[in-house]
Amino acid sequence: MFAFPREGATLVGTTDVDHGDGLEREAVITRAEVDYLMAALHAQFPELALNEGDILATYAGVRPVVDSGPVDAPSKAGREHAIWCGDGLVGVTGGKLTTFRAIALDVLRQARGQLPGWLDALAPCAVFDPVALPHTEARLAAPVLRRLAGRHGEAAQALVDAAQPGELEAIPGTETLWAELRWAARLEAVEHLDDLLLRRTRLGLLLRGGGLQHLPRIRAICQPELGWLDARWDEEAARYRSLWNNHYSLPTAAGTSTTHEA
Repeated sequence: MFAFPREGATLVGTTDVDHGDGLEREAVITRAEVDYLMAALHAQFPELALNEGDILATYAGVRPVVDSGPVDAPSKAGREHAIWCGDGLVGVTGGKLTTFRAIALDVLRQARGQLPGWLDALAPCAVFDPVALPHTEARLAAPVLRRLAGRHGEAAQALVDAAQPGELEAIPGTETLWAELRWAARLEAVEHLDDLLLRRTRLGLLLRGGGLQHLPRIRAICQPELGWLDARWDEEAARYRSLWNNHYSLPTAAGTSTTHEA
């Protein structure tokens, strides 16, 4: 497991266990996994005296694994990917995030045979092209400008230009600017409030309580951009609150019970 900095917080993990629930609902960390991670932190960093009150949020995911036969433990399951080809279709499963480029190139090589006239050599190339740092009269610090360029690329300047007064300030407790919420709501295909707070930005993982204390200002910035009526916003806020409490908060202590909503 690892403990590494991520956007002003520290991300701790991972565990690697079999997923016993169905795939129709989001995965959630278990009490046993919390205990395992906390024990490792206490052993490695005893001087910090960390406790569960230091945990801002949790999250879990399901990794697809290609069946390679019996293994002693889930962590020993293979990380290789597999590709299936059919007429007009290329499917891929398995692999892991750190091999995304190799997986993508393998898929494109298979697809090339089904795309007459496509002659791309598919040689590895840079993941990102260099972009200029955005400029602004707000005199943002160089690290902030580099972060914007790194996250938004060529759109960073337009994001800065779209910011309203006070929106080039960081949301307290994070490195995220208020303007990034406006930009995400305007141009990043937000369908639900959890899209905005858990995926387009990571505020739901970086702020205690999922950032609910900031919902009034988030609403003022984003509701007009999203075009949601008041009733829709209220529904989305309730949905997000339930989702965060059931899937991104700290699970109850051993020996107690809670009800998880579908």
